[in-house]
Amino acid sequence: MKHIGRKLYHLFGGLTLLALYFVLGRDRAFMVYAVLLAVVLIFEVTRLTVPGVNTIILEHFGSFIRSSEENRITGTAPYILGVGLTLFLYHQNIAAAAVCFLAFGDVAATTVGERWGRTKIGQKSLEGSIAFAVVSVISGSLLTFIGLPVTPGLIIAGAIIAAGVEIIPQPINDNLLIPLVAGGAMELTAILTGCA
Repeated sequence: MKHIGRKLYHLFGGLTLLALYFVLGRDRAFMVYAVLLAVVLIFEVTRLTVPGVNTIILEHFGSFIRSSEENRITGTAPYILGVGLTLFLYHQNIAAAAVCFLAFGDVAATTVGERWGRTKIGQKSLEGSIAFAVVSVISGSLLTFIGLPVTPGLIIAGAIIAAGVEIIPQPINDNLLIPLVAGGAMELTAILTGCA
């Protein structure tokens, strides 16, 4: 499997940020997110403005950085910001599901797309997007077993919307958009239908 380190980083990063929210509580978790975001941004600015630092990082941690990110910000800062804003803006169960879509679904899309993706849609594949939606539905549904239930209809709708956000090319990093858009769609649907 290509870039396994990056995929594990993506998966466990989301789960760790989500766990911090429930272990530390809302206020402390947001403080930790803010500190992490500041540290990552300082690191990114240093890496991008000091060529020697960037060279060392690429030599030792190149498997975690896409070639398109060698001279621009990586997806880590948008990831932290996306998770933090999602948990801040939406009800915790819906937000947790949206974060799971990002953590599990995005990794599934990349893994399946790289190995079995034949039907290309821009840089992505239909097969990867289907994997994203299926794995997102599964991960969102499993939240019920740890006391964070979201109705199946909301999970399915959110997973499909998240997969759509992932496959459509856009200038904003999808690590930020996936949980925010999916969470927002589920939250709005819950309000309009009276379900949660």
